[in-house]
Amino acid sequence: QAAQCGYCTNGMIMALVGLFNQKPQASDDEIKQALSGHLCRCGTHVEIMQAAARARELIAQGRSAAIPAASMEQKAA
Repeated sequence: QAAQCGYCTNGMIMALVGLFNQKPQASDDEIKQALSGHLCRCGTHVEIMQAAARARELIAQGRSAAIPAASMEQKAA
């Protein structure tokens, strides 16, 4: 729920996966740096940063940030 149009999402996800693979507890500044080359025309940078911080929390807990398939099916219905 971070992005609106989805145009920038793939690049941002890949940048964050790369960052969290190298440094699972990256700081907010490191997250901003990893995303600095990606433009979001929707202006949802705040929400994207919140989503990245949430992913970092889940990684620290040893959990996945993925949404269970059952939840996705319920939202689609």
